[in-house]
Amino acid sequence: MNNTLRWLLLGLVIAVNVAVSILFDGTWYGTVVNVISGLTVIGLVLDYLVRGREN
Repeated sequence: MNNTLRWLLLGLVIAVNVAVSILFDGTWYGTVVNVISGLTVIGLVLDYLVRGREN
């Protein structure tokens, strides 16, 4: 995965997380999406740290 794609995905996941936090605040659906997007962000950052800058 190149850096452009990695950071694009990171931005999209954060945007989804913010939108769901605003729209579905306090619902089980919002909590599930926030957990999944949080784990995705952690995975993308770990991927960046482990593999480093490739491109």
